[in-house]
Amino acid sequence: MLLVVGRVRCEPEQREELIAQLQKMQEASRREEGCIRYGFFAAVEDAHSFIAVEEWEDREALDRHFAQPHLQEFSVKLLELVSDRPEIAIHEISGTSAFAGDS
Repeated sequence: MLLVVGRVRCEPEQREELIAQLQKMQEASRREEGCIRYGFFAAVEDAHSFIAVEEWEDREALDRHFAQPHLQEFSVKLLELVSDRPEIAIHEISGTSAFAGDS
């Protein structure tokens, strides 16, 4: 499994348009084959920063995601709306287990 974590920040006047683009991207990506979870979340410390958390079955699924037309369109619009360069990290997960406190 792959875990992708991203972060973007916008200026206050771009916030509503950025949220609309994030929602559109989230909805389209969740329908893709190999997508386990996909979501954007507001950062607690900064109302103009958003965190992306994505889980993909494997590298092939993520590569297909990167080739999707909706991602290409989103990337162009995103760069017009953000105030800083987006940060993206891809993590390969070898295993996952439940939290021991979950009883």
